Amino acid sequence: MKTGQSLHLAHLMQSFIHSLDINATSIRTYKEALKNFSAWRNGQPPDALVTPGEIKLYKEWLRQNRAANTVATYLVALRRFFQYCVSEGFYHENPVEKVKNIRRPRGHLRQDISREGLRQLFSVVDRRTLMGKRDFAIMNLMARNGLRVIEVTRANIGDLEYRRGRQILRIWGKGRDERDEFVVLSEPTVTALEDYLNARGGAKPSDPLFVGVRARNKGRRLTTRQINRIVNRYLIKAGLKTEKISPHSLRHSFVTLAIQSGASIIEAQIAARHKSIETTRVYFHEHDRLESPTEDKIEI
Repeated sequence: MKTGQSLHLAHLMQSFIHSLDINATSIRTYKEALKNFSAWRNGQPPDALVTPGEIKLYKEWLRQNRAANTVATYLVALRRFFQYCVSEGFYHENPVEKVKNIRRPRGHLRQDISREGLRQLFSVVDRRTLMGKRDFAIMNLMARNGLRVIEVTRANIGDLEYRRGRQILRIWGKGRDERDEFVVLSEPTVTALEDYLNARGGAKPSDPLFVGVRARNKGRRLTTRQINRIVNRYLIKAGLKTEKISPHSLRHSFVTLAIQSGASIIEAQIAARHKSIETTRVYFHEHDRLESPTEDKIEI
């Protein structure tokens, strides 16, 4: 172990973050994970070595207070941090190495919305107002084109382009540092966007695509929290809101409906911009299980 150098946990974490050669979104995730661990460990001497026993206690605390995916992500971040500490000579061994990660959920924690449900959702929007036109365009992008809330938030006017006679939206996707993906906009989405932008007027290419329309935030980019609140309001109004139906359900619906309409797994993966085909495979598994369940073949 190195001598004469600080073992202060905060210093080591800062050095680790500076050593990372990954995108900004992933760095934020690592920072959040390490900050959470530091807060949990508050009260321990800052130069006290972290032990496997502590990691096990922390893992159990996470399991009781965080979602399974968050627990898995935080433990991965800690494992990589302590790998760095070992490689730099600050630790003899990685205290996370022998602590098992938790199994991430195989299926989805959120449900999709049926075609009938989406029609009901769209029908409760008052499209005579600028706010209604904006909200209708947002939900069309999510349900018909599979955008994530963060992708809706990041979109600018100038990201709308025409290629080979079709309108596309360049996407600054999940975990990305630039707009290196795009979606081909469906005709109803194009119509909804045109209706909104014509009513809004005077927008420049560098302006956010979706902005506030009320006095207190007029012209300001909508945040992810605001968009979630907007969609939830319509879900409640349409009588669709449940514990498992959330704004992200609109994206789930896009993938599910694509599969039901005959899209191949590769086509669905490309359209949804899933990094791993295993993510897309979950949708196909759920679709097949519900369409042709083995349970129906059992006769007693």
